Amino acid sequence: MPDSPELVVRTVGKRLAQPRLGKDALVKLLKQAESALSEFSQSSSLQDALHPLSKSLVLTTLLNHKDKDVKLLVAVCFIEVMRVLAPDPPFSDEILKEIFRLFISIFADLAETSSPYVTRRMKILENVAALRCSMIMLNIGCEDLILDMVKIFFSTVKHGLQQSVCQAMLSIMTQILNEKVTQPLVDVILRNLVKDDKGASHKLAFDIIENCADKLEPIIRSFLSSCIFNKDMPATELRRSYHKIILEIFQCAPQILFTVIPNLTHELLSDQVDIRLEAVHLIGRLLAFSNLHFGKENKVVFIEFLRRFSDKSAEVRIAAIDAAKACYMDVSGDEAQHILSSLEGRLLDFDEKVRIRAVHTVCDLAKSNLSSSTKLILHAAERLRDKKASVRKNVMHKLLELYRDYCEKCSKGTATVNTHYEQIPAKLIVLCFDNDIESFRPQNMELIFAEELFPSSLSPKERATHWIMFFSYFKPEHIKALNTIFCQKRRKFTFRLQVEMQAYLSLRARKEEPSDEIQKKICATFRKMATSFPDTSKAEECFGNLHQMKDNNIFKDLDELINEGTTFAKGRLTRRSKHYELGDVIVHSH
Repeated sequence: MPDSPELVVRTVGKRLAQPRLGKDALVKLLKQAESALSEFSQSSSLQDALHPLSKSLVLTTLLNHKDKDVKLLVAVCFIEVMRVLAPDPPFSDEILKEIFRLFISIFADLAETSSPYVTRRMKILENVAALRCSMIMLNIGCEDLILDMVKIFFSTVKHGLQQSVCQAMLSIMTQILNEKVTQPLVDVILRNLVKDDKGASHKLAFDIIENCADKLEPIIRSFLSSCIFNKDMPATELRRSYHKIILEIFQCAPQILFTVIPNLTHELLSDQVDIRLEAVHLIGRLLAFSNLHFGKENKVVFIEFLRRFSDKSAEVRIAAIDAAKACYMDVSGDEAQHILSSLEGRLLDFDEKVRIRAVHTVCDLAKSNLSSSTKLILHAAERLRDKKASVRKNVMHKLLELYRDYCEKCSKGTATVNTHYEQIPAKLIVLCFDNDIESFRPQNMELIFAEELFPSSLSPKERATHWIMFFSYFKPEHIKALNTIFCQKRRKFTFRLQVEMQAYLSLRARKEEPSDEIQKKICATFRKMATSFPDTSKAEECFGNLHQMKDNNIFKDLDELINEGTTFAKGRLTRRSKHYELGDVIVHSH
């Protein structure tokens, strides 16, 4: 019959007191104690049975043992004794401090999730939370150990830890903060709140602030207000990150910021550009995170923010324009309309960089929601007539990007034909009259309309539908621009074909070179001329047939046709006669 747990614990307690026990013996005895203790429920009547073990555990040789295995088993036995005899552990304050120091050293290894010791470490942590050991630590003056423990929690917590571990850490820190909030503790929490990686430590800090908002509010509010009003104080890492802190707290416990947010007006009115700039960046993000509710709930700050669209600094005006992207989600409310109205005003800004950014933002807003502010798009398109060439070029590329996006969404059925967007090509085509910029010249505008106006995936039928639609908005000046492009195209086609035909006739007339060399050059000329026709392979074949003709009169007439001195009437007569004679040899261009 096995010994009772009480007898096992008494026996192990006495044996552990023996001097010079080796590691193997210690491990064996401590595991026996661990097993027996796990069978006990909480009961103060077991104090006598546990006395020998408690007395042995506090011996210096065990409490400060260097071996990792022994230390862990000693810690497990301590927490089990504290569990059974709770709420009155049988240890002095000084011994308790050493026990808690031992526990904290064990917590430092919690991140080793693949370790065979992980179950025991978790057991200690969960019992520390369940037994509210943090209250004992506060009562016996262990603030320094508490701070170390909190730092270790943040350094060891990571994605992949069991939820019970994270919950135990959160529970312990919540207990501490509900009892006593200190600046060093808050600093540790805030530093992890603003970490860039947004990992598990950020989540833990986020949850702590959410749980303890009422307790944390006074000290956080005081800190943030100091950052806003006392710019001359030494710039610590946290003070430099106070806008990040505001942004994070706005998402987890916005009530903490109730008296802080109005103070941002002070920054928006600062004489220093960089302070106004950072304030605009922050408010833009607050607007975005709140789907513009921030503006509704903080009217005074929002009104001053809108005035930054007219700030004397171009950099601040651009930041305000960027903040208008908060309207991506919703453009229906009053706040959105105020922002869009301020944005529209920047389309006429005296600084070209601001005008360009305003156009980009208008187009980006339209891409995110094609049904929003369509009239604003036409106002942005007016910048195609801007006095600055750089603005005109930027606007052209952004409008092309927007029109392609619109066409693609129409093709997918996620958008319908919109009269405002179909006016974009009309705005673009008149750029061919702008001779100051090479990319606006007719030959380049032809390429833009042929290759860049529509997404490559758009079918010919869909392209034709859009052509019919936007052509209906063409006025005389747009028709004139289109004709200019077509005339240029015809001239380009005729000139290229004329030059290559002259080269061919010249080669054909040369007899002194080897025939194979001449033949190569003639074939190259045929290939170049064939590119002027829709079916290049058929055209090249027809030029080959022409070359086989023996009637020199044909080539004399061709020479006359491409001669610049030939009148239109004579050229037409010659063309008709040769067409009759040659039949299908001649290929007509479309």
